[in-house]
Amino acid sequence: MKRWIGLLLVMACAAAHAADGDDPMLPPASLVLQAVSATPEVHRAEAWVAAADAQARMRAVGSHEAQVTVIPQRRRVQGDRDYNEWELDVARPVRLPGKARLDREIGAAGQQAARLLLEDAHHAAARRLLAAWSQWQRARAEHEQLRQLVEIARRDRDTVARRVQLGDAAERERLATESALAQAQAALLRAQSTLTGAELAWRSEFPSVPLPERTADGTYAPPALDGDDGAWVQLIVTRSHEIGASEALARQKDAEARRARADRVADPTLGIRMLNDLGGRERAYGVVLGIPLGGSYRRAAALKADADTLAAEADLATVRRDIGRDARMVVAAARAGHAIWESRREALQVTSASAAKAARAYALGEAGIAELLAARRAEQEAMLAERQSAIDALEAVTRVQVDAHTIWHRHDDHDEPSDAAGPPALPDSGG
Repeated sequence: MKRWIGLLLVMACAAAHAADGDDPMLPPASLVLQAVSATPEVHRAEAWVAAADAQARMRAVGSHEAQVTVIPQRRRVQGDRDYNEWELDVARPVRLPGKARLDREIGAAGQQAARLLLEDAHHAAARRLLAAWSQWQRARAEHEQLRQLVEIARRDRDTVARRVQLGDAAERERLATESALAQAQAALLRAQSTLTGAELAWRSEFPSVPLPERTADGTYAPPALDGDDGAWVQLIVTRSHEIGASEALARQKDAEARRARADRVADPTLGIRMLNDLGGRERAYGVVLGIPLGGSYRRAAALKADADTLAAEADLATVRRDIGRDARMVVAAARAGHAIWESRREALQVTSASAAKAARAYALGEAGIAELLAARRAEQEAMLAERQSAIDALEAVTRVQVDAHTIWHRHDDHDEPSDAAGPPALPDSGG
């Protein structure tokens, strides 16, 4: 009962988050869904759904088709005239009772698996989008921070150069500022290369979603993960389309194994036969019954199908294990990410205060340029670490919400894929 209460609280928090609107540091949900739907992986999954639908129709009608055999012949009788004769056979294999039902069950399980795999393709694309978006945000934050560092280093260099001219500073101080500026410029070039790579990666995969002008700054506070950790894990596992698809595939393999065992008794062939001999002077009508005799091949096919069922059940257990493990890991990462950001913010406050003191001490002549540069470098590093940890924390929380299908999901009303019933069976068209 306690777990279910926690689950309800998590769902309520997720609904409240959706009602509040998109986080300003995330792309709009409408653009995300459009971009995700346009990925080739989703298009491929849509093709799998169409193929599964066609396969289900094929199984519903059965592969048995009528065959018409016509044998024209000419009879030559010694001492008599020649006669035109013919033979006509019309035959069709017939599925034994129970096989059509199994075929429909196999087709329906395949349809459900394909549809759930389509939803999982959407989910995987949403996770790739989040990762690429966060990578760009981190690269942009680093670039902006280093650009500011270059500006500060340039001002320091100019200030010290004027003091050297006035005799208030030594030449070695000017050289130190020149070195600091050169190092900052080199770091900025490296950051620019990283940012360009992140932009190219983003535009190549999600060109329809524009990159924002704003990035995380000192005023942005990433959201914390609301609710109970166990409830989030349960929600992720319950709504996992991958688990639902694996369950459907396991059911399909089980039905295929039962179908293979049933097929050890082969389907009979029924037909009619008409003969026209001696130019029509003799006619015959009959019924044809053909019964294949199953042997070692059908027995081996049934054994293989049983082995495939065991493999599918093992695959399902593996998927459940992996999804549960990953769910616990992403929830733990979200908790840790927010705690790390809070620690980074506290460290930034302390480092900024220290840098301010170093600046005042240098202005009063109580500290050298080396102490000032070291304090400012520490401040910039702390500021960059705080901004990037804020992006990390946002990504971790959003990853939990994406995995739980509370955002960036086509069916936010929510179906529960693990418990969902399969699609309706196709009507039996004979056999």
